[in-house]
Amino acid sequence: MPTPGLLMRLIQPLEGKTPSNEEWAPSNVGPNIDAIYRAQRTDDQSPEYNAMYFLSDISPLLKDDSFYEKDRDNSKTTLKSIAWVLASYINGEPFPDSNAPPTTPPLATEIVINGSTPKPEYEADYNNWYDQEHVGKLGAVPGWQLMRRYKFEKVYGEVETAGFYGINFYDEKNGLGGPEWQAGVTEWTLRIREQAAKPNVRRTWKLVGV
Repeated sequence: MPTPGLLMRLIQPLEGKTPSNEEWAPSNVGPNIDAIYRAQRTDDQSPEYNAMYFLSDISPLLKDDSFYEKDRDNSKTTLKSIAWVLASYINGEPFPDSNAPPTTPPLATEIVINGSTPKPEYEADYNNWYDQEHVGKLGAVPGWQLMRRYKFEKVYGEVETAGFYGINFYDEKNGLGGPEWQAGVTEWTLRIREQAAKPNVRRTWKLVGV
């Protein structure tokens, strides 16, 4: 059975360099690519650039290190660092059967990637919270477009990871930080935070190319 999922190719270019589109998101990193999104950071964290590959099957990349090694070796003269994060698709809203968003979000869409790592004994509670409460709260935020949720599978290179990733897409003008967003912090949310094995890994990005 194929395992649909996501490859996040996170890169930091050499000092003073801006990557070309092909350096940022090469089209030949591996098989089974359904869509590629180029995202640039809107926070102050590193790496600065994220190429998001929606894959119909991540299994070849999980089993064979040579895909990453080839990409890394080809990038030595242009990039300071390169890491791959591979994650399997759990679900999404709307269109939960589609790993890749069925309609491409408009450019300048804000992408919030929140990585959470519940302690193993609390994973079921975390999943129930996200599916039964949290996605509905996020969906009430003005400008929310869609959500995709993933489980971490493997990392190549050096970058901080989390056990699960919730990826939410918002219009350029949105209600993040506003009252609807703040209303998403419930008693259940606070319990989930207490059950975490480590702090969340939160990154914010702007969609700049597809």
